Amino acid sequence: MNPFELYCMVFFVLDAEWDKTHNAELGAFLSSANPFLYEDIGSAIPEIFENFCRTVSGNVPVEESYNVAKEYIRSLKSDRLLSIFAKIDRDAWKKAAREYLRSEHKGA
Repeated sequence: MNPFELYCMVFFVLDAEWDKTHNAELGAFLSSANPFLYEDIGSAIPEIFENFCRTVSGNVPVEESYNVAKEYIRSLKSDRLLSIFAKIDRDAWKKAAREYLRSEHKGA
């Protein structure tokens, strides 16, 4: 998966958690990180995606994508975001990533 696809996966799983918890810190991050606000590839606040790209360079195999995504979340230095992300099941992540990549999507 390319960096933008991985970025979108991170957004999707955190957004699903936000739907359950309505955690304020998570909501603020998602508002800034939204990759779907504009037509171009990036995020609502461009620095968010630029930071992600400094952490994730090049394509990432689906099998490694969870670990790479977790390292990105760790780089944000937010214990709350890291604990939320840690609840995501690796196998469910991989299954969702494969489904996402098979579908028509932005950044393909």
